[in-house]
Amino acid sequence: MKKRQRLPAFESRDFRLWFIGQGISVIGTWLQNTGQSWLVLKLTNSPMKLGLLTAVQYLPSLLLSLFIGPLIDMIPKRTILLWTQSLFALSAAVLAIVSFSGNEQYWQIMLISLFSGLVTAVDWPTRQAFVSEQVQDRSAVTNAVALNNTVFNIARIIGPAIGGILIAAVGIPWTFALNAISYLAVIVSLIFMKSGRTAQKSKRGNFRTEVMEGMRYIRSNPALVSLLAIVCVISLFLLNFSITIPSFAKITLGLGSDGYGGLMSAMGVGALLAGVLMSLGGKKLEPKPSYVYVSGFILSIGMILVGLQRNPFLSGFLLAICGFGMSFFTTICNTSVQMLSSDEMRGRVMSVYNIVFVGVTPFGSLYSGKIADSLGGNWAFLLSGLIGLVFLLFMRFFVTSHTFKGITSFAWTAAQHEEALHDTDPAI
Repeated sequence: MKKRQRLPAFESRDFRLWFIGQGISVIGTWLQNTGQSWLVLKLTNSPMKLGLLTAVQYLPSLLLSLFIGPLIDMIPKRTILLWTQSLFALSAAVLAIVSFSGNEQYWQIMLISLFSGLVTAVDWPTRQAFVSEQVQDRSAVTNAVALNNTVFNIARIIGPAIGGILIAAVGIPWTFALNAISYLAVIVSLIFMKSGRTAQKSKRGNFRTEVMEGMRYIRSNPALVSLLAIVCVISLFLLNFSITIPSFAKITLGLGSDGYGGLMSAMGVGALLAGVLMSLGGKKLEPKPSYVYVSGFILSIGMILVGLQRNPFLSGFLLAICGFGMSFFTTICNTSVQMLSSDEMRGRVMSVYNIVFVGVTPFGSLYSGKIADSLGGNWAFLLSGLIGLVFLLFMRFFVTSHTFKGITSFAWTAAQHEEALHDTDPAI
């Protein structure tokens, strides 16, 4: 099969630039994530405090995302990302300076994380909405999102592995310094890109009206509401691996930084496999309701199995299964939400998606940290997996049997939905 059929997103020059720039930058991000988690556990030996740090970092996404959506639709996305990526680089550089001093304290890391969280609240929904703007062919959106997740998961393997080695060889501060430098790659790629230079909306309306218009648009689509609900619960209880894996590695398994990096990389291998398989699906791969459930069940059962054992090698294998399910689930849900959104509404829809996917992280981090503190890292995996399994069964048989009825693929166009809206309510 030709590249155009297998990897249609790569037909876009802008997407190729984005893929390369993001690939380098996200490796740096995973370097910093690995170093920061290990530094906090080194300073405090408390999963709960690690969870609190993560909660503070993602609290702005919960509080601000709803109001950021209209701005994303009004301001060119490339301009927004140039600013956010530059601010991320500054934040990483400050963390490196603090860490190199040798007198780093928990409150300093907390303050820097809060600043990064404010930037993330703007950056994340902008990046997600921008990916679909880089490809002209709507049928290539699924492939673009899958490839975007693939590069993220490649970094999930390389970053923690290098991070664990760097921590043991030269120290934690270098993970932060290299991350600051890595942002240059994505900044340069943005400078040379042509897409994202104009806003989707040329006229500014009343800000409150813009927000409410986006909420009405979401409420009018039961399938979209159900998808967002599924993403919310799974993100809240299951996708807290920045807390559960380091706690499980250090406290439950008694591993060092290299072992922790190995477990993170093992999960990345599974996530990468899912990303590659989905990317090679090309235009033929469509987001389907069945894929949402299959991937969610793989993730939930994988987490249950991790929690039931304490063997480092078996843990790595099971975390690879978790990574596969997580990557499959997040890619399908992200693509489905984007496919169900019109170009004019995508920024606002993705800002709400940001709330349910990233914004719930403060609560999920505190939940996971408390469970790991009180019962152990293995229980954080076991209980979360059980919650995910029960919830997905409930949604499958009692909710989406109605809201997904008649939908074989989420690749039906937003134009069709809008046409249905106008047929039922001419005032919209």
